[in-house]
Amino acid sequence: LRFVRLGGIPYGVHSDEAQLGTDAHKILQGDFIGVYTHAVLGQPSGHAYLTLPSIWLLGDTAFALRLPLALVALAAVPLLYLLVRVSYARTEAFFAAVLLAISYWHLFYSRVAHWSISYGTVVLAVLLCFMLGLQSGRRAWFIASGALLGLGAYTYNIYPVAVVAVAVAVAIISWTHCRGDGWRRYRLSLAAMSAAALIVALPMIVYVANPDSYYWFHVNNYSEVGVTKSPEYKDADALGKAKLIGEQARTFAGAYAWDAPLDIVDGNGLRPMFDPPTLILLGVGLAMAFWRRREPMVIAALCCFVIIPLPAVLQRGSIMREPLGAAPFAMFFAALPLAWLWRHAVAMRGDGERAGQAASVAAIAAVIATLALITTITVRDYFWDFRTDPWPRTIYFSEMTTASEYMRDLPPDTQILFYSERASINLETRQFLAPDVQGTDRSSQFSNSGESIELPDRSKPAAFVLLGDYLSLLPRIEARYPGGYERKVARDGKTEFYAYELPAEQTGGPPVTGP
Repeated sequence: LRFVRLGGIPYGVHSDEAQLGTDAHKILQGDFIGVYTHAVLGQPSGHAYLTLPSIWLLGDTAFALRLPLALVALAAVPLLYLLVRVSYARTEAFFAAVLLAISYWHLFYSRVAHWSISYGTVVLAVLLCFMLGLQSGRRAWFIASGALLGLGAYTYNIYPVAVVAVAVAVAIISWTHCRGDGWRRYRLSLAAMSAAALIVALPMIVYVANPDSYYWFHVNNYSEVGVTKSPEYKDADALGKAKLIGEQARTFAGAYAWDAPLDIVDGNGLRPMFDPPTLILLGVGLAMAFWRRREPMVIAALCCFVIIPLPAVLQRGSIMREPLGAAPFAMFFAALPLAWLWRHAVAMRGDGERAGQAASVAAIAAVIATLALITTITVRDYFWDFRTDPWPRTIYFSEMTTASEYMRDLPPDTQILFYSERASINLETRQFLAPDVQGTDRSSQFSNSGESIELPDRSKPAAFVLLGDYLSLLPRIEARYPGGYERKVARDGKTEFYAYELPAEQTGGPPVTGP
């Protein structure tokens, strides 16, 4: 599910995605971008380095941009299986991995080049190594866990919250399971784990320690979208403040259960993150986990499931992508009732009674039907409803993507006059998809030319590229410069852009024809 038409669904390279690609371009050109990039209002730069080989090998395409993070997302599935298998049980591990593989929430962010998908995979690897160290007593596993914990600092701005969740989980597990004769050795292992984390994360720690670093600009910028920073909250009395907090908490819950808000950044929100069957399984699984609450896996899952989403609860943006690191642990809880039913079905099948045989078949069929239903809902909602809805098409600016690919294939000496009310020709989407293109903005929104159609040099070929409201400018351009070639590009029945190509005047040849 994570690789089917990866470059075409969603169609369009979002400018946030493109900035990941332009950072990779800088590295390929020999520039050092450091541990933190100014792209997308500030992000750790780990993903630019991760994406670099893909772009170098596959070129400046949406597929090349999304492939590395899709692979990182996919790695979460076997990591979740191994984590639950090592620290809980095999049957639960299988169903948790399957549920994560077909989760709409996780799938959605697996298919866009966005930072949020990676830190959850890192957390799974951290906990897996920790659990292996806990069981084997080998310090190497604790050191590996710490090194991975430090590596996560280069993934996503929200990652420090995941570190808190892991630290709380480790503290509780240590208190409940690791006291006694081996306590001294265990403390040394925890110290080695902490040291490894600090060493790996040290460049980022040094950067963030500077109060003038761009990291703090990002923090201050995003704090403004919190409900407690809003003017209405500051002006409200105690009851009004409580009401605003309650409304925002309800909005957050609705994003996952009944009514997701549309996200103007990533295009999510056409449906809640949990479909009804998954939501029911999650509720039952959380209740079941209470009876095994002392298990290290349950402790770790509960800490991550509760703590990681906390910053997003009172935030008016990013409420679906920031808590994504909690998705694998939600799927673990949702797997518990399926595993229980499957285990009892197998037991009933072996009792030899006809009634037990029938009940076993019914239980197994119920489990398979549930997974099939969730898969069907996810595939329908993502590959049909999301793909065909105009909302994501607008957010991912499909017109700019198509126009950029067109401009990339024009002869190098072509004069490009660009018209769009939404974006400049210098939008990151164009910079990534067509880095060598040189053009001029001629829209009133992004130039001082007043929608001029005058060509500065008729001795060179030219192309007028018209998007959005400027499609209506084509007849005027054709009247002013007859003899050119008109190109109209549509996708799924909707016009993406018009282009009007003019040959160089001194050639005296026929107008350009054909694609």
